[in-house]
Amino acid sequence: MKLKYILLTLTTLAASLTLMHCGNFRSGGSDNSSSSLGRGETLPPVGFMSAEQMLKAMISSTGTEGLGELTDPADDAINTTYNERSGSLPSYQALDQATGPTLISVANLASTVCAKAVDRDRATGETQRDDRLFFREMDFSKGLGAQSSDAITGAMERLARNSWRRAATPTEQESLVSFAQEFAAGANTTDPAQTRLLAISICTAVLSSVDALTY
Repeated sequence: MKLKYILLTLTTLAASLTLMHCGNFRSGGSDNSSSSLGRGETLPPVGFMSAEQMLKAMISSTGTEGLGELTDPADDAINTTYNERSGSLPSYQALDQATGPTLISVANLASTVCAKAVDRDRATGETQRDDRLFFREMDFSKGLGAQSSDAITGAMERLARNSWRRAATPTEQESLVSFAQEFAAGANTTDPAQTRLLAISICTAVLSSVDALTY
């Protein structure tokens, strides 16, 4: 299980870094006046959230509450990952804390939170997709070959509104669709398990991008 999440984290980190460098993110652009901001643009970040704030933000934006009781194995996994990775998460808010180990730790924590969010949506079944929070267009009973670009962008849009408090830009959507295509290129496209991993990767890319980590 840990090996699978390590591989998933490394795969998703590429997507997270791509999203971090999209021009419309808060870290980009030279004119930050509110009158010049376009669709999806926000003011530059002030600093990183603390490790505890990051965890709470990930849980809140995915609707995966329940960590306090630790009665769910998924909550125990989140708590364990947080304890294992908290030493590599930002210990203070300076933006220069975006080191390689920090980003990997953030992505690893996000992937564990996202696994719970994805499995909750999967549990609703294919006939109740409208009841899902994020992955309404995905068919978890089928492999990657049966998933559409709309399934990727639809999930990203809902996750972005919760995590970034704004809509995803077309450039950001295109980046994640490209990532999904690369993900599928090296996977068994008929295996439903790969669809679950892709969904976790989409969620992880959103939760570990700069707009989700800063304030």
